[in-house]
Amino acid sequence: MKHTIIPTVKSGPDVQGISSVLAWACALLALALPLAVAYHLLSTPVESLLLRAGLSLSASQAAALDITLGQKCLAVVLGVLPVCCASYGLVCAMRCFSGFSQAEYFSLRTVKYLRGFAAGIFASVVMGVVSSTLITVVLTAGAPAGQRALSLGFGSNELLTLLFAGMVWQIAAVMAKAVALAEENAQFV
Repeated sequence: MKHTIIPTVKSGPDVQGISSVLAWACALLALALPLAVAYHLLSTPVESLLLRAGLSLSASQAAALDITLGQKCLAVVLGVLPVCCASYGLVCAMRCFSGFSQAEYFSLRTVKYLRGFAAGIFASVVMGVVSSTLITVVLTAGAPAGQRALSLGFGSNELLTLLFAGMVWQIAAVMAKAVALAEENAQFV
């Protein structure tokens, strides 16, 4: 009796399947995040919004704020802008992962979407810093003189996210060079 040994090849992760799941997750988040943030901003008391922006108010100062509907709506629009930038990045990531799920690993289109993701995340951080500053100005605009505020916040989370976006941008640049080299080599074959 002859025994045949069949080598077992360890299969790696299902890149196409995981990419498909990630594409759907990005699409879902790109739609859900702006809606969730808008709802949160509309339902959160003004004092809490100012506290989140780094401005703490005493009870008398909070009572002195006379926030109009226009101010609250402008604060909501300003608060949703950073998450809309992130949603753009997520849509780009969705398209990139959709390409991966169809075995499109090295193409200029995939690189373009990866760069779009990095740009959206970068813009989200920058817009987040700017919009939180503008929200404090908008919400305290009607306060008595001496109680208006301007608050600027930039921390390690923002710094790390900017670094991450820059790293993804650079990875996309390297991938673009790899695509160009692959296309050049394909012409010689």
